Amino acid sequence: MSKEDLVAELKRLNEELGHVPRKSEMRDQGKWSGSIYQKRFGSWNEALTAAGFEPNERWRIPREDLLTELRELAEELGHPPTTSEMLEHGKFTTQPYRRVFGTWRTALQAADPDYLESYRQSDTEIVPFGSNRPQIREEIITRDNESCLRCGMDREAHREKFGRDLPVHHRIPRRRFYDDPDQSVDDADVPKNLLTLCIPCHRRLERLPVQPVVD
Repeated sequence: MSKEDLVAELKRLNEELGHVPRKSEMRDQGKWSGSIYQKRFGSWNEALTAAGFEPNERWRIPREDLLTELRELAEELGHPPTTSEMLEHGKFTTQPYRRVFGTWRTALQAADPDYLESYRQSDTEIVPFGSNRPQIREEIITRDNESCLRCGMDREAHREKFGRDLPVHHRIPRRRFYDDPDQSVDDADVPKNLLTLCIPCHRRLERLPVQPVVD
């Protein structure tokens, strides 16, 4: 896709949301993922600038704030986060970590020297989302009464507290469908495989060995 198409989608989502889109909102509600913008423009902030918007991410994040977020995410996940887990669940992207620490492993070591011993190398290949994800996730959130199925936090309260929409969780991860030659990531988006959760419940649920069943 061209830069013009990417900018047009940014402007469309801005009109829909009523504010400058965040990278996570583009991922959840936009036509393309934020990583596409990062590759084409160099960074999410530069993509926003190209669209005529003010950047909505902090550029100079203090070192200790980065380490605090990394430690908190490691505690919630039960293991040192991979770069893909930081992008999906963290408050910051991986860019400020690379800017401050040089590499992700150096950031992990700065947060806790023991992290490197149990660190799982992140997947080099990003698993794509299904082709009709924005519509399907909206249908699932509507099905679940626009609330987290575990704690009951509603959509409006979640946006106010976390600055982003409710996540839709895959009981069986997309990776399993993506790696199966007889299936595709679209097969991961069947209703019985999807749950509406808030961010904290989403993180907890991903640590469980057995996932709840959707009726």
